[in-house]
Amino acid sequence: MLISEDALFQIIDDTWNSTLGLPVERQVGLKLGATPELEVCVKIMGAWEGELGLQCPLPLARRIAGAIFEGKGEDDREEDVLDALSELVHIIGGNLKALLPHPVTLSLPCAPDPDQAAQAEPEAEAVSSLLLTCEGYLFVVRLCGRAVAVAEEPSI
Repeated sequence: MLISEDALFQIIDDTWNSTLGLPVERQVGLKLGATPELEVCVKIMGAWEGELGLQCPLPLARRIAGAIFEGKGEDDREEDVLDALSELVHIIGGNLKALLPHPVTLSLPCAPDPDQAAQAEPEAEAVSSLLLTCEGYLFVVRLCGRAVAVAEEPSI
């Protein structure tokens, strides 16, 4: 496995603490009941192709928006809440790039497209799916993908 769950958790924990000032805990042995309401993802392209996704309930997403935008979060519009989640998943993805084969780039964050998920490449594999908590709310960070052959550019 190219990226261990421990390494992914460390990136998430460091990002959560430095960006939000909020503690995050890993949950082992728990099962997620319902799928959290909000999901954002970032595509990873290059020598390693895949997707990093963040799913969380609306109350936690509002808390994240409040921490990022230095407000209360309860009154944030859904667009602002999604922007905050998008920023957070992009930061995590940026930190994750250091562990991936190069060259690799990130897309802009987006909501996952259910039609695209149905057409996902069969070679992509689930690397990690971490169930975590922050302030009592369960959320999920998942990483899937695979290494791909990249043609080298000719030297000049």
